[in-house]
Amino acid sequence: MNYKDFSIERPVGSNNNTKILKILKNEFNKLNYDLISLPFECMLWEYYESYIKQNNDKIHIFPSPFSQECCGEYELKVVSNRKELKIINGFDGILIFEDELTKNSLMPKNYPFYFPDEDKEIYDLLENINPKAIVTLSNQDPSSGLNPFPIFEDVNLKIPTAYTSNIDDLDINTEVFLKINSSVKKTSSEQLIFRKNGKKEEIILITAHMDSKYGTPGAIDNATGLYVLYLLATLMDSKEYEYTIEFVPFNGEESPEAPGELEYLKYLQTNNYKIKAMINMDALCHIGSKNMFSFFNFDEDKKAILINDFDLMEGGPWYSGDHTIFVFQNIPCIAITSSDMFENTIFLTHTKKDTADIVDIELLDCLSETIESLILKIQMVL
Repeated sequence: MNYKDFSIERPVGSNNNTKILKILKNEFNKLNYDLISLPFECMLWEYYESYIKQNNDKIHIFPSPFSQECCGEYELKVVSNRKELKIINGFDGILIFEDELTKNSLMPKNYPFYFPDEDKEIYDLLENINPKAIVTLSNQDPSSGLNPFPIFEDVNLKIPTAYTSNIDDLDINTEVFLKINSSVKKTSSEQLIFRKNGKKEEIILITAHMDSKYGTPGAIDNATGLYVLYLLATLMDSKEYEYTIEFVPFNGEESPEAPGELEYLKYLQTNNYKIKAMINMDALCHIGSKNMFSFFNFDEDKKAILINDFDLMEGGPWYSGDHTIFVFQNIPCIAITSSDMFENTIFLTHTKKDTADIVDIELLDCLSETIESLILKIQMVL
């Protein structure tokens, strides 16, 4: 099996996502792990050509992921900041977000792990205004390669939303025809767990998210992590460990619902399982980079032992990954990514440029061996 087998667009609930689940089951079936499957419901998004039309001018727009559909003629109102948003008392047209309101994407409504008050305020204001739709004007996303990028990505928001880079050709004082061609439907999927019982029931958790965003092959983000997870499982297959080992390909990290993560947390709670330590792999092995290890909740002396013994490149803290759920529970966590993640690699993620040719294959093969040795040492120092 090759990491390229995973490098296909594979949002949770999609046909390709199901294909990856089958590959994982087949490959792990050859190994000595117990398979646990946690079924869940999720939403699948479909989208097609969308646009704003005024007279003979037609501007193509992008439906926001999981947006409701919208079709009709409406007036426009431009809004630049929260202060302007607060004074609108109902509006039966299209709100155009610009400037301050399009600097960063909003967390999905009621996101289970993190939902800041300032984002909640915007959602509350919008639901009070109840516009027919929202079109946001954005440029380069600070947290991915998308340009423009969606401000909204929300299954629960009932107001249709879309995004584009500009509407300079439109007369904002004249009605436009808006077509947001987008729909969501309920489907089902599953969260897989591959478990090797150890002498102790406490778990060393090894994760890499298996899903991708829509519209990207997701080679770096995160076929590489998923492939190293599989390589590591093969290396550890015939050996015994002090702690119970669980390999978890999280299915839903890129989804606003985080369904796989939620099911795994329920599984831990139901069985009263405890996590001893966690290793998460995301956006690994970009060409020209090294593997970078960020430590959370580790005693400084113990961290120094791990870094020095394996000559690891230490990175600073970052929180845009599945390890964050466990970091906030004060569990010792190691997050592994490309050393140039926040300077270069991040601007390839979530785009069509995230393809297999930007991956350093030699780094992938070496990393699995490093992590296996690291796990053995973790058992000794924790």
